[in-house]
Amino acid sequence: MPNKILTPVTLWSGFDDTLPVEGTVSEETTEDNVILRYVRFPGREAGGERVNIFAVFAMPDKGGTLPAVLVMPDCGRTADRELAKLFARKGYAVLMPDYRGAWEDTAGYTVYPKTVPYANLRQAGRHIDYADETAQETSWYEWVAVARYALRYLRSLDCIGRIGAVGLKAGGEIVWQLAATAEGLSCAVPVCAGGWRAYRGVHKFGQDNDLAMDDERYRFLAGVESQAYAPYARCPVLMLCSTNDENFEADRAFDTYARINPDADKSFFFAVRYNGFIGKHGLDDLFAFLGKYLKGMEMFIPAPLEICIDEDGGDLVARVRLDRDGEVSDVHAYMAEDNPDSDTRDWALCPLKRVDEEGDMLFYLNAYKGAARVYAFAGAEYSSGFCVSSKIAVKKVEHGYANMTDRCRILYASGEGAGSFAPDDAESSLLAGCFLYGDPAPVRLADGPHGIKGAYSPYGLRLYRFGDGRYRPAENALLKFDVYSPADAELTVSLCVCEGEQKSFFTRVLRVPGGDCWTNHVLGAKDFKDGVNMPLQSFSSVAYLCFRSEGTVCVNNLLWL
Repeated sequence: MPNKILTPVTLWSGFDDTLPVEGTVSEETTEDNVILRYVRFPGREAGGERVNIFAVFAMPDKGGTLPAVLVMPDCGRTADRELAKLFARKGYAVLMPDYRGAWEDTAGYTVYPKTVPYANLRQAGRHIDYADETAQETSWYEWVAVARYALRYLRSLDCIGRIGAVGLKAGGEIVWQLAATAEGLSCAVPVCAGGWRAYRGVHKFGQDNDLAMDDERYRFLAGVESQAYAPYARCPVLMLCSTNDENFEADRAFDTYARINPDADKSFFFAVRYNGFIGKHGLDDLFAFLGKYLKGMEMFIPAPLEICIDEDGGDLVARVRLDRDGEVSDVHAYMAEDNPDSDTRDWALCPLKRVDEEGDMLFYLNAYKGAARVYAFAGAEYSSGFCVSSKIAVKKVEHGYANMTDRCRILYASGEGAGSFAPDDAESSLLAGCFLYGDPAPVRLADGPHGIKGAYSPYGLRLYRFGDGRYRPAENALLKFDVYSPADAELTVSLCVCEGEQKSFFTRVLRVPGGDCWTNHVLGAKDFKDGVNMPLQSFSSVAYLCFRSEGTVCVNNLLWL
């Protein structure tokens, strides 16, 4: 049995989700025209016991038949009242179960039978990332089983119409399995999830991109990984990802998407420079997609953009093809160089060169003269408000191009806007750890003295350009930047150094005087210290830089001396 390789078909073909699911309500409240319930209902049977599932249920108090959404949170989180209320305010009934299991200082959690202790996240051990016996003896099998019975519970309610599923991070991996194996889903939306867990640390475009294979890896890849389930998806799928996700390699995202049945309705979107969360455009896509497939709303869902890296008149360009069935309101292309690690890659906005006679848009890829490899992808917003992206294309640079650029000492100047930066730490503001809700411009230009603007974010600023070849500093270089704060503030400047999957941070805390002036700072590598007070030896090892402050601190004119 331990050597048996189970596929999505063989793993789930005998699963019994027909046991009764009578639920009990332990608490019910009404808040802002939303009915909230804490509910319990039984799940699958294991060792003579049934799983006791805890969930939050919410719906608008208007009554009648409602479309419903099953929301699977990330595995380190539980049912989220605020996210459930958001879906309910959008007109959905929503069920959000806990599946992480026993958790200290938490009264409401799912109770698993003693025969499957690894279903509890804190007891999971190797059962998350390895199929040492079969795919059935993994945490994922138990978590998907919770989702299967949550679906059954939803269908048992008289007020429920069509049902969709949304999964966040690890919950998204569950939704991939659900979309492939469960009956009665009208659509599925995995968020920041797309499989390839076994390949963590093995970069698609790295020098060594082969995974060491053995029987256990074959069992995990065949029976657990989302890319194995994508071809079996039975319903429309919207895949929402972020380009700089530390937990999922963006380069492999489209590989999973491409495996979905080509005849199925599907779409794909990247949140640019975000790390493991989705902003306004992605959230708008999610509700538009649910509206189409659960409420029957008219909505044009465009196909992802097509992209290739090409040569045009001696220039290196990205050729982008749109979905001609829709009207486009905005198109952008982004490029990066050399860095095989997608989560620390600097995505720079590309200028448009021209539109050719076939309607393809050509964007300059102004690569650094020393670059060996160029990456590019594109995104578009259609007049419907729906946003889509392309895959990440890659090309080895084998000769020079007319538009290649020299090394640059200027890391940032406000004349280029705020797009070079990303939010650094939005965790405390994320809804359910995955949605930056209600802030359309988390990084923006703010007014400073003398009519000079600077980059600012309430979540801190992160700049990935340190890892880009064109911005690499000379030996013994100094880092200079200007800051402004209307009131006295403390600014923490952090530099992240990556060694494989390990990240180390070297910091320097600066006191910024408030007032009507910009202050200039010049720092050397050894001015930054780690947690044991050891200095940074060289800026050349830095992957990215962060600025964090409690107050409103603007940054400008970041460069090497």
